[in-house]
Amino acid sequence: MSARILVVDDSPTIRKVVGSILAARAYEPILAEDGQAALELLEHERVDLVLLDFVMPRMNGYQFCRELRAHGELRNLPVVLMSAKGDKIREQFVDQTGAIDAITKPFDARGLVAVVEGALKKHGEGRAGPVPHADTMPADDAGMLVALRNSRPNLSDDPTVRKLQAAQEFSSAIEHVLFAELKKLKKLPEGAEDLIKTALERSIRPDTMNALATLLRSLSYGENTHEVLAGDVSVISIAEVLQLLDLQRQTGALGVFTREAEITLYVRNGRVDFASWQGLSPEFLFGRYLVEDGAVNRDQLKSALESRPGQGRLLGEALVDQVSLRPEAVRRALVRQTSELVYEVVRWKSGRFAFTVGAESAAASKAKLGMETSALVMEGFRRVDEWRLIEGSFDFDDVLYPDQGAIERLHEINLRSEERKVLAAIDGQRTIRELVNDTPQSSFEVCKILYQLLNSRLVRRKTSSA
Repeated sequence: MSARILVVDDSPTIRKVVGSILAARAYEPILAEDGQAALELLEHERVDLVLLDFVMPRMNGYQFCRELRAHGELRNLPVVLMSAKGDKIREQFVDQTGAIDAITKPFDARGLVAVVEGALKKHGEGRAGPVPHADTMPADDAGMLVALRNSRPNLSDDPTVRKLQAAQEFSSAIEHVLFAELKKLKKLPEGAEDLIKTALERSIRPDTMNALATLLRSLSYGENTHEVLAGDVSVISIAEVLQLLDLQRQTGALGVFTREAEITLYVRNGRVDFASWQGLSPEFLFGRYLVEDGAVNRDQLKSALESRPGQGRLLGEALVDQVSLRPEAVRRALVRQTSELVYEVVRWKSGRFAFTVGAESAAASKAKLGMETSALVMEGFRRVDEWRLIEGSFDFDDVLYPDQGAIERLHEINLRSEERKVLAAIDGQRTIRELVNDTPQSSFEVCKILYQLLNSRLVRRKTSSA
């Protein structure tokens, strides 16, 4: 019996094209225009896989998954994200919803069929991994914010028109955030939503956006600060900016941002004191470096995170009080975290940067790492070169398995503990992407070790016959 595939997309054209591709490969497509319609279909239709768009009216892709995971009989149904934002939200969407894979629009027939076949095989062999329960998934508005952060409007080349388009996008973003909260109250008078939208569209103009941006900067960094340097990362690299700040012995905050993520480096007299981030993978969490260093265990870290009142107290301070963590261990973890964030941002090829003189943060004032900028930049450059070599040597969807014969022939394998941990994690089931996400080391270090293990023939790529 051919597999039945539920295609959920608000575009009639996409539904028709995808349905035709599936039918031509002997699959049985079932079509739904949004998440709500899909759930109604699933009440009386059996399907083997869901191809799911993300941004849809009535019920978006994230909301659909949350409802699906709350349904006892359907919660394990495999889902593949099928979205124009697939390459940007893949990891977060898969992690939060338990989706089995993602494909980015536009795609060709061969690519779509390959993803469908792979997802069905993975689910059938029990390699899909556990799915979260609805109660453990983030609130719905978090999914909406992901969509906002990754939206990419087609902006005009005309500066005047582009400013108007930006104002419209900003107004739309505020509407999404605002109405996500208002709908929870369930007391919005009839017609109020349209009135609020109209008011926002009229009030958010290029001039008011500039005033709001100025206000946000002053609130973030204080009134006695001002932005003195800004530009495009694709034109002026962050390494060059850091070298300039070091040469001039500047003090302030260097913010580097894309639509997906932001890294802020706090410098004092040209040296790096501290780094903060948003929108990156959990590998940059401060607690991870403490656990990896053996300074605390996971239970101690969890307890400290749960006991902090709001965000008013730094995690390191809480651990110093609760488990007598030595200040040197906190500093060591901060140095590692800040270093990794500098290495990460040095390899960014796109985005914007802005340096604000005099800006500081409470964490940076307490950390005062005083890290030598030139040494950080040099290590960042070295990693950029290694990344090019590593990333070109394998596909992140490759599945690896240990060559037991090769391992046994080398009676004494001189591997570091980190290398042994990565080797032990290779099970012939998980992809390289899954290994990187599941191993408690930086993605760079894991990929570097995998590259070395592959070249030493201790592990091999799994083929369809392996």
